[in-house]
Amino acid sequence: MIGKSRRLIVGSAGSSNSFGTIQSVRDHYGDSVFVIATDTNRRELVAASVLADAFVRVPLARSPEFPEALRAIAASYPGAHYLPIHDEEIEVAACLAAEGTLPPGLELISPSYDIVRLCSDKWAMHQWLGANGLPSPETALATLAAAEKMRRPMILKPREGTGSRDVRLIHDTAELAGIDPNRWLVQERLHMPEVAIDVFLSRNAGVFCCVCRENIERRLGFPTLKYRIFNDSILGSIAEGLARRLPIFGSFLCQVMRDAASRWQIIDVNPRVGNATRMSAVLGVDFAVANLADFWGEPAETVLTPLTGEHYVVRQFANYVTSSNKNRRS
Repeated sequence: MIGKSRRLIVGSAGSSNSFGTIQSVRDHYGDSVFVIATDTNRRELVAASVLADAFVRVPLARSPEFPEALRAIAASYPGAHYLPIHDEEIEVAACLAAEGTLPPGLELISPSYDIVRLCSDKWAMHQWLGANGLPSPETALATLAAAEKMRRPMILKPREGTGSRDVRLIHDTAELAGIDPNRWLVQERLHMPEVAIDVFLSRNAGVFCCVCRENIERRLGFPTLKYRIFNDSILGSIAEGLARRLPIFGSFLCQVMRDAASRWQIIDVNPRVGNATRMSAVLGVDFAVANLADFWGEPAETVLTPLTGEHYVVRQFANYVTSSNKNRRS
């Protein structure tokens, strides 16, 4: 039985990931969970504040002031469960937990720090995937010698980074002049489609579920609005192998693309739900709630309805008023 005293702190509330998570919590748990949304922006600039019971503005996760901000939240909401969403916040929180300096009174919902670091370091993850028999594209530290051996054009990407930022095509090795090979990677060019796989593995490793999601509308400068949601046995096998061998429990996201031989290759692993994971919830597969339910000792299967067939989801937007005395949605 869920008590009113259960408190959930959701980080990076201004992101689509957090908004979808809070929306799923409201849909499944109603008002029985007290939600505290946190973000670096002011409350009136965060739409998720409309769905939350409380809002706290915090500094950036990498700033020296962030741990103190967490301590203040823990003091205000003792016994809360803390779900960081953004990659950097997850890493900072997991590091605090590993060091034993996470503020007392907070219970972190996150993979271990070792797993989070592995997901952050794309070079380390590439090596780990290869050592564990999982597909990973040809990748090397961005040295001239390594680039000379790779077919061009190739991809240059940060060793650590999120959201495909600063990823670009390299046509000539001269373009690598001044690049720090300890901070940058070169990788074989892969081919569309890019498929995101939402994955769940229960903490007792008994329940596994995944759903594939393909972006079918790409418009430069505009958010993606149309997706195909489906299951695929090959991608399911890759996702399950990844989840069980790491292991990474709860809900997370991995992404794949095809190489020149049309083989699927893992290009990224994120220790969190994706920004479009919420759309699977309308099909009865709610990865955000499954993660929380499993953490709280409830059966996750109730929100992981087996997906059959192929589905298309079209996203629309709602307008949220956050600056008046009474929050409104239209």
